Amino acid sequence: MKKRKLTILLIFGLTISSVFVGCSSSEPPEVLITNPLDGSVVNELVDIVVEVVTEKQVDYVEIYIDDSLEFTTISEPYVYPWQTASFANNSSHTIFAKAYDEYGREGISDTITVIVSILGIKKWRYETGGIVKSSPALGFDSTIYFGSYDGYFYALNPDGTLAWRYATGDGIESSPAIASDGTIYFGSIDHYIYALNPDGSLVWRYQTGDNVDCSPSIGSDNTIYIGSRDCYLYALNQNGSLKWRYLTNAPVQSSPAIASDGTIYVGSWDCFLYALNPDGALLWRYQAGSYVTSSPALGTDGTIYFGSDDHYLYALNPDSTLKWRFQTGDAVNSSPAISADGTIYVGSWDHYFYALNPDGTLKWRFRTGDIIASSPAIGSDNTIYVGSYDDNLYAFSNDGTVRWQAKTWGDVYSSPTIATDGTIYVGCSGVWIPSLYAIQGSGCLANTPWPMFKHDIEHTGRVGL
Repeated sequence: MKKRKLTILLIFGLTISSVFVGCSSSEPPEVLITNPLDGSVVNELVDIVVEVVTEKQVDYVEIYIDDSLEFTTISEPYVYPWQTASFANNSSHTIFAKAYDEYGREGISDTITVIVSILGIKKWRYETGGIVKSSPALGFDSTIYFGSYDGYFYALNPDGTLAWRYATGDGIESSPAIASDGTIYFGSIDHYIYALNPDGSLVWRYQTGDNVDCSPSIGSDNTIYIGSRDCYLYALNQNGSLKWRYLTNAPVQSSPAIASDGTIYVGSWDCFLYALNPDGALLWRYQAGSYVTSSPALGTDGTIYFGSDDHYLYALNPDSTLKWRFQTGDAVNSSPAISADGTIYVGSWDHYFYALNPDGTLKWRFRTGDIIASSPAIGSDNTIYVGSYDDNLYAFSNDGTVRWQAKTWGDVYSSPTIATDGTIYVGCSGVWIPSLYAIQGSGCLANTPWPMFKHDIEHTGRVGL
């Protein structure tokens, strides 16, 4: 009997001993900071995300910034929304986290370092009543002009306040062009082409046979060139009278580009890119494999660059012969931009943003989260800006690295415009909160052969400005 009691006591003692030994030998919590990444550039509101790995219950988690305790939480997810707006531009900051389990054991993460930058900060947002696919143009007094699917054409002050708005009969996808006298030209889905004074009053309007959702270009003699879904390219005099019109075989949604010799290049849904004389006579046409809605860009040597729904970006010589073509994975509605060194930037529906060498070979590409129909704009510091349907405006270095990206409330179909103070203006097609954004960039528009959609911030679509 004594032997059995002794055996039970020994077993019980060993069990209790092993429990206490097991507790004392348990590892402290493993603590990881999963966002932001070490060495990253951050701005505005940043979620600091902490992950804790332990077999025990987590009692609480602390987050330290620059060695000061900033946040304590007792429940998952362990996330601290860090507002960086008050910090100096390009300032460096350290972040680490601590976690404590139910026994008071402490785990400490590695320390990461991030750089706070004002680049990519949203300066303001102006909400409209409909999606904003129109790409903004800038007046000589820095007024921002754009249209919305709510049927209004807007003029905003540089601080984001409304200067005026003009009601048309339907939505506006067309991007405006601004003449040297300040007259603003644009089209509407109500079938009309409009000319407005800088104060928002109507100068004239011209009726076409269908939607006008492409954008006008302005010749050196102030002729206004614009297409319509009625299949015509129109040339209008400054007073709104018809100069001529050219019939293609399908809707014209491509916005014209005007060469230094006055030649007008424009695409059509009939799969052709057209070259027309200033008098409206056909010089030549080149057949792509599908719709041409991309607006052409013109190189210093006269090369014409444009995309097609057949997935290709084309480079044509001025005599209409093919120089090269580059295949992407889907439709190319984006209009190319050309840098000082001849690099061609363009987006595709395959989600990629492409940089091509002047000979048409791939320099680099970057995959975004969705379609790219937005056309890129190049800054004077060689930053390239482009929007994506993944709800972001991207800022790329010319080596293909992402400098920063700014989140919006919806698809960025609109093409960005760069103001002289470095502000980036771009529209958002979000169904719930459609808006025009003002986002802090760096540098003004680059002085290159074709640095943005429609060539310049006035959207003249003409070489030589």
